[in-house]
Parts: sequence; structure tokens; C-alpha cells
Amino acid sequence: MNKILKYLLLIAGGIAVVLIAAAAYVAASFNPNDYKPQIVQLVKEKLDRRLEIKGDIKLAFFPALGADLGGVTLSEHASGKEFAAVDAVRVALQLLPLLSREVVISRIEVRGLRAILVKHKDGSTNIDDLIGGAQKPKQAGGAQDKAAQTPIQFNIDHVLVENASLGYVDERSGAKYSLNKLQLKTGKIAGAMPADIDLSFALGANQPEANVDVHFKTRLAYAPDSGRFKLETLDLGLKGEAAGINLLALGLTGSVEGDAQSIKSGELVLDLDAKQGNDTIKGKLTSPLAVDLGAQTVDLSKLSAKFALSDPKSAHGPVTLDIAGRAHADLPRQRASLDFSTKFDESAVTGKAGLVHFSPPVYVFDVNVDRLDADRYSGATKPEGGGAAGKGGAGEPELALDFAALKTLQANGSVKIGALKLASLRLQNLRLDAKAGGGRLDLNPLSADLYQGKMSGSVSLIAAATPRLAVKQNLTGISIGPLLKDAVDKDLLEGKGNLALDVSGQGATLSALKKALNGSASLNLADGALKGINIGETIRNAKAKLGTLTGQTTQASNAAEKTDFTELKASFAIRNGVAHNSDLSLKSPLLRLGGEGDVNIGSDSVDYLAKATLVATAAGQGGKDVSELKGVMVPVHISGPFTSLSYKLDFNAMIEGAAQQKIDAKKEELKSKAQDKLKDRLKGLFGR
Repeated sequence: MNKILKYLLLIAGGIAVVLIAAAAYVAASFNPNDYKPQIVQLVKEKLDRRLEIKGDIKLAFFPALGADLGGVTLSEHASGKEFAAVDAVRVALQLLPLLSREVVISRIEVRGLRAILVKHKDGSTNIDDLIGGAQKPKQAGGAQDKAAQTPIQFNIDHVLVENASLGYVDERSGAKYSLNKLQLKTGKIAGAMPADIDLSFALGANQPEANVDVHFKTRLAYAPDSGRFKLETLDLGLKGEAAGINLLALGLTGSVEGDAQSIKSGELVLDLDAKQGNDTIKGKLTSPLAVDLGAQTVDLSKLSAKFALSDPKSAHGPVTLDIAGRAHADLPRQRASLDFSTKFDESAVTGKAGLVHFSPPVYVFDVNVDRLDADRYSGATKPEGGGAAGKGGAGEPELALDFAALKTLQANGSVKIGALKLASLRLQNLRLDAKAGGGRLDLNPLSADLYQGKMSGSVSLIAAATPRLAVKQNLTGISIGPLLKDAVDKDLLEGKGNLALDVSGQGATLSALKKALNGSASLNLADGALKGINIGETIRNAKAKLGTLTGQTTQASNAAEKTDFTELKASFAIRNGVAHNSDLSLKSPLLRLGGEGDVNIGSDSVDYLAKATLVATAAGQGGKDVSELKGVMVPVHISGPFTSLSYKLDFNAMIEGAAQQKIDAKKEELKSKAQDKLKDRLKGLFGR
């Protein structure tokens, strides 16, 4: 038995010597560079591509099968334009382990790889000729199937990729993406042994604009038998510019494990530090992750986030945002949802939001807010001097209205806010239902409690070539004074009642929109006052001067004076930003006020001729007796900008009216006396 074993060992040793000698002979006598022209010609004939091998090809046969290549380029199909190139490639494969179906690779090293994948307008790509070959049908049964059932064990000492550049171009959409300065370095990859992976690259894109440096490090453990993997000490970092954010730093840490059916993690931590203009946002988001690869669903079951938003121009300091909730995504159904509750600065917010379609995205939401000061975050201020908000300062262009985001927005949802401050207006129990689509946003219904009354109606924004706006609102039981004070910082009117508004217009800026408004409005108030002038007192004071007053007298608005009324009604027809009224009706115990004129919304000014008529003495109001002027009409011309209205009283007309009233009274007196004398004469004539 020992002799047989001895002979077998001698035979095996002899065969090994012969193989080594044969390999040495081949390595010494075979020069692959002699076949470079044939290789180049074969590629030209089979692929219609030009292959250029600039460096030498170096081969090794034993104990490792290896190849070193340098300076290789491959052209596009039927073109001299470069498709891919590499500066150097080194691969070494151990031969003897192959006998036991183990692939032992000493090294894989690639340097200076360059390639661009192009998707043409017809949907084809520039690699279709490389990957379009027909696959050979699988043979049923036999030794090959049995061999395939035995898994091949891989053992790679390391993989190294240096300074690679990969690109993708979509000619139909114009999108361009690139990975530059790509570096990949791994440790030993063998069976279930954990392997360190270090990957970095610079990502560039034009849709959306992005220029980001990416660094990815982890320790990968993979079990070929079970197909399970684990990413330990995962560390993903991004830094650069993307989506309009000019300084972006993003980090993701944690551990992930899974297999072909599912992926899960403990707590993943996402850190964000971003800057857009002068605004900054910093924060952290954490959640466990569960992915069902079969059902293609993703769950973040315990989402927690805390962010701080800062604006150096804001006097309120950073705004903090704490979020808790859960998120779910169903990829085949193109649905995603988020249930959340958050403390947003001083506001408590709860609700649901999600997508019911991914491409194009269709959003749904249902949000409840206890209170919100929107002016705190928008930086909104009251217009200085009553001018239109949105106007630039001296020498600065006015901000343009931009509804472009509505062109692609599709959304449906509702918002409820317990208390809201917006553009200095204060509202309670706000409710709005929003629907966006086709370049249009409709808020209908839009209702709220405000200033002791209620508001109900709708607002529509249309992203036309010139932005359009439509507003329909009915305000009932409103206290008009505080409303005007908060809305335009003007104390012009008091009273409580109803206001109806139905207007629409279009304009590239707010001032242009105001000048293009068309529609109607109406006002019905009770027990109030017209601020700035006391018409009754002015007339009473003028009574003593009837003999000396001539012409017209102008007086500026005086905040301390007012004209009380028991009823005020008016309707307006609005054309090109000018509201015209011809049916003013103001009633008080002392006077009646009618008139006709315009309120120019576009220029924030008034040109109105009011006609005041005394209907009773002032005794009931503690005033002077002006019975002599009872029934006399006094024209009052109200004009000027909202900031400095002036009132011009036409005393000539008042004097003429008073004189005419006396003449009419004298005529009536003479007529009465003449009639009395005639009666006396007739009585004497007929003796009775």
C-alpha cells in the first residue's frame, strides 16, 4: 500500500513539474502583444468599434493567471468618438483553487477608467450593440446543472479603482449626470468575512443642478450560503451644492442588514447642515428602517426629527421644529404616507401628508394647527404709508409675482388653523380645502372667524403667462374698523356689518394686478362713523359765517374728527383697478350723505364727490341749531391718496342753497298772504 501511495505521489509530482515547465515555456515564448493587430481588427469586424491598445499587454500563467493592460480606448459604435477608456488594469487569478471551485483573485486594480452612457432620443443607448447578443438557452439536466448547484467560493484580496469617471446623458430630456474622481478601495472579500469598503466620488448633475462630493464607508459582511449581508458602521456623507442649496452637508450613520427578501436597520441617524442664501437649517433625523423587497415597501416606524432654521434678517431668532411620526412607502402602488405631530416654534401641528402617485407626483394632506403667526416667518410688514406691499424701495424693482410652481403641482387636501396671523390680519377657526392641478390652485371653501364676524368664499391662483388671481368672499357681521387698521394700517371707517367682494385680475407684479382688477364689491354697515371729518360740525360752524364765507374751503383729514352714521350702504363696479360708486347712502339723525366717485385701487387714492344734506336740527345731539340750513345740500369733494385725504367743502353752493331756501320760503310766505287776502275779499263780496 505504501508503495502504491509512493508511486502516486511521484506521478503527481512529475505532472506538477511538467505543468510548471510548460507554463514557464509559454510565459517565456508567448508574447500577447504580437496579437494586438488581430484583436483590434476582430473588434472592428464584430462590433464596428475602434479599439486602441497603447501600452503593452503583460500576461502571467502560473501560479496565478494574470493580465496587465495599459492605455486602452474603445470608440462609439461606427464612430471615432471615444466611448470608454482606461489607463491601466491589473487582474490576477490563482489557478489551483479553481480545481475546488474556489475563485481566488489576488487583486483587481483599475486606474483612469472613463465611460459615458448615452440614451438617444429614440430610446436606444450607445451600448445596445454590446449587450444585445442573444443568450444561449440553458441546458436541462446533466452534469452542468449539478455543477451549477455547487456555489463558487470567492476570495478577493482587494479591489482598487482610482480616478474613474462615469457619465450618463439623456438626449431626450437634456439631463446629464457624472461621477468624477471615483475612488474605490476594499479589504479582503472572502465568504462571510467582513470587508472594509471605502468609496468616494464627485457627483455632477443639471436636472436638478447639483455638484456634490460623496464619501461612503462601511464594513460589509456577506454570507453566500444564506445570501444575507450586513453593513456595519455605515457612514455616508455628502457635501456641496444641490437643488438651490449653496452649502449642503449631509451625513447618514448606522447599521443595515438583510437578504434578498428584506432589509432592516436599528436606528439610522441623518444629520443635515444646509445654507440657502443667508438662511440656514441644521438638524437631525432618526428612525429604524424596514424594507420588504418582495412587496417593495419601505417603513420608518418611529420617525423623530429636530431642526433649527435661522434667518439673520429675522428679529425673532432661530425657528425650531420637532417632529415625531411614522412614514410608509408602497412603490408598486406609487403611494407614500406620513403621519406626524410636531412642535413648530410656538405652533403645535398634527396631520397626515403623502403621495398617491410618484411620477408625476400627486400630493394629499390633512393638517391641523393650533395657532400660527405666519408673519413671523414670512417677514411680512404693513405697507409703509399705506402703499402697496411688495413694492421695492427707492431705485429697487418691484418683486414679480411667481406662480410657476403651480404649473406642475398636483395636490388635494385641507388645512385647519385655530388662530392665524397673516399679513397683520387675525383670524380664528380657519378652514380651507385646497386643490391644485393644471397650473391652477383653488382654495374653496376658505372660511374663518374674524373681527367679530365670519368670512366665507374662495381664492384661485392661475399660473398663466401673466399670473391671475380671483377672489370671492362674503364677510358678515364684521367690525370694519379693526379690520382696516390691521389690513392697511388706516383708521378710515367704523361700523359693523357685511362686505361682499368678487374680483379677478392679472399682472406680473402686485401693483400691476391691482390696476387690472375687475369685478364688484358692496358694503352695508350700521352704527359707525366716517373718520377724518365731522361734516355736521363743519356745516354748523359755517352757519355763523354765511355772510362772510365765499368760494371753497379745503381741510386735511383729522384723525380726531368723525361723521357718525346709523346706516352706510354702497356698491362698487370695479374696472381696471378703479372702483366706481354712484349709490352711496349714509344716514344719521342730522344728515343724509349721497354721492358719486371713484376709489382707485391701483394708485391707492380717492376722487369722490359726496353730497351732504341736513335733515334736522342738531338739538338732539347737543349741537347748535342749524334749522336755517335744513334741506340745504353741501358738496364735499374727497380726494388724494389714502395716506393724506383732503376734504373740500363748496360753501358757494351752500350759500346759494341757503339763499334759495330763504327765497323759496319768502315766496311761500307771500303766496300764503296773497291767498289769505283773496279769501277776505271774496268773503266781503259774497257777504260771508
